[in-house]
Amino acid sequence: MNFHETFNDSYARCQKDPNFIILFYELFIEKDDRFRLLFSNVDMSKQYRMLKASISMIMLASTSAEARDYVKKLGKRHGPDGIGAEPLDFDIWLTSLLEAVKMCDYQYNSEIEQAWRKCFSLGIAIMKEECAAKK
Repeated sequence: MNFHETFNDSYARCQKDPNFIILFYELFIEKDDRFRLLFSNVDMSKQYRMLKASISMIMLASTSAEARDYVKKLGKRHGPDGIGAEPLDFDIWLTSLLEAVKMCDYQYNSEIEQAWRKCFSLGIAIMKEECAAKK
């Protein structure tokens, strides 16, 4: 199986659903009151655009040095000196994203889930590492 191709096909199907990103945030925010507070005063339309870009860059971290650099900066912005995310929050983030994928990709199955997890594994690991790093 070509994980990137499977991911790209699935993500394209998800993007056809205009509520995909909104659904993700609803699922994510309901997981922890900290997340609800974190996003309470955020311009969500801007946040939706940022997430779309971040999804692509996190996925590309396994194949692009430029994407890895971007993801490192993203991890630092989310860490203790940024918004205060904890490394385990990224597991919750990915779980919420996969829940949204399952709801928006009519072809969702274990192979598609595996492709998303594989494509995001390095990017999520970088985010966790940078988030946990102290200055």
